[in-house]
Amino acid sequence: MSANPLSVKLTKLLSSSLDDPKLRTSLSALSEFYSVNAVNARHNLRGDIERRVTEVNYQFLRELEQVNNQFLELEAEMRAMNSLCQEMQDRLDVANDKTVALLEQTEALREQSNVCLVRQTIMEAFLERFTLSESEVTILCSTSVDVNPAFFDALEHLENIHADCNALLITEHQRAGLEIMEKMRTYRNISYGKLYQWMQNECRTMSRPDGLMEVREVAKRAIQALKQDDQYFRPILEELVHVRRNAILRAFIDALTRGGPGGTPRPIELHAHDPLRYIGDMLAWLHQTVASEREFLESLLSSEKRKPDRGQAKITFPKASPLRLVESEVSDAEIVNSLLDKNMEGTARPLKSRVEQVLVSQANAITAFKISNLIKFYSSTIDKAIGAEAALSKTLQDISTMSMRVFYEAIGKHSADLLRRPDTPGMDLGPSPAVKEVVSQLKEIMKSFDTSFVQSDEGNQDFTPILGAMVDPLFQMCEIGAGNQGAFNRAVFMINCLHYVQSVLVYPFTKNKADDIEKQIQEYVDIVVGEQHAVLLKQSGIAPIIHAMETKDEQMPLSLVPGADAVSLSAILSRLGHFLSSVNLDLASWLSKIVSSRLAKNISTQNVKMFVDAYRRLRQEIENPKNKYEFPASIRVLTADEVEMLLVED
Repeated sequence: MSANPLSVKLTKLLSSSLDDPKLRTSLSALSEFYSVNAVNARHNLRGDIERRVTEVNYQFLRELEQVNNQFLELEAEMRAMNSLCQEMQDRLDVANDKTVALLEQTEALREQSNVCLVRQTIMEAFLERFTLSESEVTILCSTSVDVNPAFFDALEHLENIHADCNALLITEHQRAGLEIMEKMRTYRNISYGKLYQWMQNECRTMSRPDGLMEVREVAKRAIQALKQDDQYFRPILEELVHVRRNAILRAFIDALTRGGPGGTPRPIELHAHDPLRYIGDMLAWLHQTVASEREFLESLLSSEKRKPDRGQAKITFPKASPLRLVESEVSDAEIVNSLLDKNMEGTARPLKSRVEQVLVSQANAITAFKISNLIKFYSSTIDKAIGAEAALSKTLQDISTMSMRVFYEAIGKHSADLLRRPDTPGMDLGPSPAVKEVVSQLKEIMKSFDTSFVQSDEGNQDFTPILGAMVDPLFQMCEIGAGNQGAFNRAVFMINCLHYVQSVLVYPFTKNKADDIEKQIQEYVDIVVGEQHAVLLKQSGIAPIIHAMETKDEQMPLSLVPGADAVSLSAILSRLGHFLSSVNLDLASWLSKIVSSRLAKNISTQNVKMFVDAYRRLRQEIENPKNKYEFPASIRVLTADEVEMLLVED
């Protein structure tokens, strides 16, 4: 059964959701159609809606008609504009036809302009490389502009221009190169003349005596630039030498006579009463001045590039100039040494005169030797700083030679006095007072030489003449003084004197002389041993028999020699035991005057050996059948070993 249409419609309406936005919008628009919800209005709803739609369509058509009219007007205006544009295009075509030649001419001029621009760039680069700017010319040539770092930059540019002109001389631009070179040469002469005058004035301000003034970088660069031409460089060095030599000489005289600022340090001449300190202070002042002056000159003349301090502009030294007329092979170090020599030359004369005054009045050999060592030390030190050929070095060598001459003269005078009035040996035969005095001087001189800084690898040879000058006359004096003594006493006295001198020769540089003295001592030891041996043989009673053994005819038996028969020998040898029991005391008494226990023991040992050897030979002769002793066994009393044992007993 079909559903009721009304119920279907009601069901559909009731099932519709009032939350649908479209439905709500439709209902809202529909509510505007009627102000009263009447039955007629609901019956005419469809017609009212269709009427309303028709009105809206008519209104839309009216609006579209207005838009269409406006488009028609716009179309008319576009046609008019198109007509005007066409007219303008026609005019442009006509104008273009008329200006083709002008455009071609313009293009040609543009190309020429580009060519001219390239040429201008090339010309500007050429001028920049081969000409100086007006400001550079002013800096180099104007006397109103002071020398400053910009001056050296301009000067370096000038030198580079001249060097680059050499490249032009090998091209077709030779004339231009020659003209530029000539112009640069003119500028260079003017600029170097200006730099020379400035540096000359700068040198006159470098008169601080201690050489510790700060050297400005501009002055350093000026010196390096002037090195390129000797006609400017040499006069500047001469001016510098003149100023520094006078300043150093004036400072040296002030140090001698006035002292330092405010009197500290005190004047050196206040210590003239102390020769060693006086000369030492002068030499120390010169040594310090040489060091500070070298530092000053190296700072001024050195061409080494130094790393600039933080915040300091980097300074480039001028390179070697192609315009340089004289090329010198002298290095900076040689220039510094030469200037240092000339700067210090003025101090040589006052130093030499004062040292000579001290040495002339100096009669003490020890002081003269210490002065000589002091001068040698400073001479070797200063030689290393300024060279051995420098004037000051030669002066130091002269006064060193003079000091040694004074020393030798003092030694010679003292030696002559000793030889005129030689000391005679005392009762103890020990070293005389004159020997002790000379040895005391020698010890002090050796100590001074050992602690000095002037010893060379050949120190032994250096000191040998001094030892000879002091010791040889002393030994000669000892020999003369002991001339009236017997051989034994004279030998003992000489041994004591020689040993006393030898005992102080403990330094390496005295080894040769100590060895020579040892040989002399041994000669006198031999004399003492010989004298004692003769006395021992005589006291023992066997001296005549030993003499007979050595002098008799070889064919003659010893028993037939008078005094050597068996009876005489038995009598002599029977008394030998008594002699041997007391001989040790005699030997000790004889050798007690020898100062050296070593030498005394050596002499005693040799005496024992020689006596035992003589006794052994005697026993052999007795036992020899050739000497015809009938009963040799009856003659023997002691064996040689027994004799030796008795002699060596304390």
